[in-house]
Amino acid sequence: MTGVKARWLIAAAVEPEIRGIRAGVHGRRPEAPEGGNVWEGQWRGEPLHLLRTGVGPKKAREGVSAFLARHPCRGIVSTGYAGGLQDSYKLGDFVLPAEVMSIPPMPEARFRPDPELRDRVLRAARPGPWAIHTGRMITSDRVIFSSEEKRRLGLEYDAGSVEMESAVIAELAERASVPFVVVRVVLDEASFSLPDLLEVLRWWRRKELSKLIPFVALHPKRLLELMRLLERSRRASRCLTELFLAYLLNGLVNGDHSRLKW
Repeated sequence: MTGVKARWLIAAAVEPEIRGIRAGVHGRRPEAPEGGNVWEGQWRGEPLHLLRTGVGPKKAREGVSAFLARHPCRGIVSTGYAGGLQDSYKLGDFVLPAEVMSIPPMPEARFRPDPELRDRVLRAARPGPWAIHTGRMITSDRVIFSSEEKRRLGLEYDAGSVEMESAVIAELAERASVPFVVVRVVLDEASFSLPDLLEVLRWWRRKELSKLIPFVALHPKRLLELMRLLERSRRASRCLTELFLAYLLNGLVNGDHSRLKW
């Protein structure tokens, strides 16, 4: 990796989480073939990579491992949606946890974001018009749908939020001696039970009308649930894009990286 400039990596699971950020940094496919969903971009002359990993710890491990095997990395930002586990976490709030913890059936492990990088990100984000939460985040290997289970997990692990990739990304970053930080936006509050529509969402985003139309015809009330979930997703994505483009990226690229050697 000598002679190759290390880049920031922004990693998210799904397209709506990263689309606006990618547009803002003029992301494009690299000239050299890449495995997975990788884009190159820049912010104020600082080179960036963006990676769409897919949902869950297995896909996050595969995507980030492959990226780190090919590229020198200045630091990793794990971003995307999170679910609230406490009532103070509201739709559109941001989560910059001081600790990320994987929970069973995954091996139980705890990781702390790089303190210097996390402090820099917090300073960059605080002037914005949003609430920021710093409590423990847990990483689950499945979607937590019900309000009851979200509240139970919040109490059991003394955690404020949950998602499905960050502990794995933290583990890989730590193993590679790469600074990492988690910046997530709340999609669903502790009081909000997510509708079990993940497969339907995939049909919607892929425009698979041959599957979507019969489902809606048989379950018309589920269409309203889908529309509400999509509106939440759009709102959370707008907040995430504004955070990165108006506040966060300046804090990243203007920091002192002298201790990050390659």
